[in-house]
Amino acid sequence: MAVNPVTWHTSRVVKIDQETDSKSNGTHDLTETAVDVHCSGSLVDSSDKKRQGYDLCDGLSDLLRAAQTLDSSGSGTSRSYRVLLAVPTATGFFARTNCFQERFVGCKDFGVLIDRSVFGKPASLLAEPSLEQLLDGSVFMVLRPKEQASLCDEVALVEEVDARINFQWLLKDQPQQKTLALVDGHLNLESYLGLYNSAKALGAKVVLLDRKDHWITDPSFQHLYDDYIAIDMTPDEEFHVRIAEAVKAYGHVDGICGIATYSLPPVAKAATLLGLPTEPPEAITMANDKHQTRLLDQDPVLSAMVGSVVDLKERIKNKSFVPEYPLIVKPTFGTGSAHVHKVDDEAALLEAVRRITELAKRKALIETYIEGPELDANFVLVDGEILFFEMNDDFPTAGDQGDIDSDFWETINAFPTVLPPDEFALLRDDMHRLLLAMGLKTGVFHLEAKVQNSSWEYRVKDGVYDLYPKEGPVKNAPKRCFTIEVNPRPPGMANCYGSGATYGVNFYDIHVLRMLGDIERIRALSKPFEPHSTIPYNARIWSDLFWLRADKGGICSTDTMAW
Repeated sequence: MAVNPVTWHTSRVVKIDQETDSKSNGTHDLTETAVDVHCSGSLVDSSDKKRQGYDLCDGLSDLLRAAQTLDSSGSGTSRSYRVLLAVPTATGFFARTNCFQERFVGCKDFGVLIDRSVFGKPASLLAEPSLEQLLDGSVFMVLRPKEQASLCDEVALVEEVDARINFQWLLKDQPQQKTLALVDGHLNLESYLGLYNSAKALGAKVVLLDRKDHWITDPSFQHLYDDYIAIDMTPDEEFHVRIAEAVKAYGHVDGICGIATYSLPPVAKAATLLGLPTEPPEAITMANDKHQTRLLDQDPVLSAMVGSVVDLKERIKNKSFVPEYPLIVKPTFGTGSAHVHKVDDEAALLEAVRRITELAKRKALIETYIEGPELDANFVLVDGEILFFEMNDDFPTAGDQGDIDSDFWETINAFPTVLPPDEFALLRDDMHRLLLAMGLKTGVFHLEAKVQNSSWEYRVKDGVYDLYPKEGPVKNAPKRCFTIEVNPRPPGMANCYGSGATYGVNFYDIHVLRMLGDIERIRALSKPFEPHSTIPYNARIWSDLFWLRADKGGICSTDTMAW
């Protein structure tokens, strides 16, 4: 690349003394330098090696490419910028590629972030740096057009950098590339990319296992894996054996990873057969079984598992099961709130069991419907220790207020939860206890729970529907955590992105590293942002997920249906 033509000068170079001490948020190993620049022209491809005025250093090339993306006219109009350069104050090796970009999701008012981190590459100290050395040695830059009034001020920017780059992005020893066998290519590209992008950024070679005619085998998608192994994906009793045999035949692999719920037990069993990192297969299997989870949790609620309508009728007849409505009926194994029903009488109960046992071909779990706010919760554990925990408010669904035909698909998730600290701690501690009782001690775990007898409720206040303190007298009964389900995996794609933007922790990263047995990087990358003074529970921003659902299948008539 060459400049055609470019004028470049700096009017000011200022060191911003914002290094943190270990007592506040640990070391981020950075010092920030602000530079005023003015440039004109544009980058063009050059087929010859002829020098045009001067040779571009790598840092300058990266900066000018970013500046060119801001020139919508493509004319190379002269513009002035303020550039924040982040330069390392310690030596080491990058823990992942684009490790800074992950911490600035949604921060468009900061400017254009140029992340120069590359997995395993060294970062070095600069001695008496010149401008060229500052550019080359910077690990990231923030490019800020001076005429763009919508940008935050520089003081706020430096404060955010300080709060967000508070994790151990440098490793003492150079990490080596590893090979990850990924089981299941997902239903679509969007759901696949999160895990794949994390694996590649973490320096992993991806060997994908799925059926021979999977959509991802199309030539246009073959860049999304390094190798492909076609296997029989039938989720039967021999699935784990087929996975283990395929991986063993392939050659050296450092870990086997699955994220689809049905694949988790066989992946754990296959990893055990091959001596690869995993949580205990029996713990994974128990977490996937909602009936076994309920028995282990010892909840004092009405609960029964039935295999058919005939089975249920017999239990009601001999009074081994006495319904107390309302009840929840759901498959003992399932994902995405599919086939979950709330019932208010015996006719609806029998119909719900019929749908699950005859149509979904699953056993049905019947249990008490618990009133109270519902939460999504996510843990990162190492040897049982909580490295990171967050909860977000899962707003009521149509199924909470409707009949048997109303579903429990999500409507809104709000990050972080606004529950009071005592209820937050109650749920965290109770769910943590349950995970350890299952034998789940290292990795990322997604749980759903309700607070029974909560002091908060969903209602409308000043025209806004949200979670608020209850009005009037509060029931004098002990608050209790009712765990709905345990998932030994990251949350769904949207929840992963929402949580990542709020706290800075990428659950896909943690899941990949767990399957590779890389505990050092789990500890390094599970540190949340420094908390904002006005936002609770270590969150840096407020985030909301709004779920827009199609009423029927088909092709979208517009790309802007949500605007």
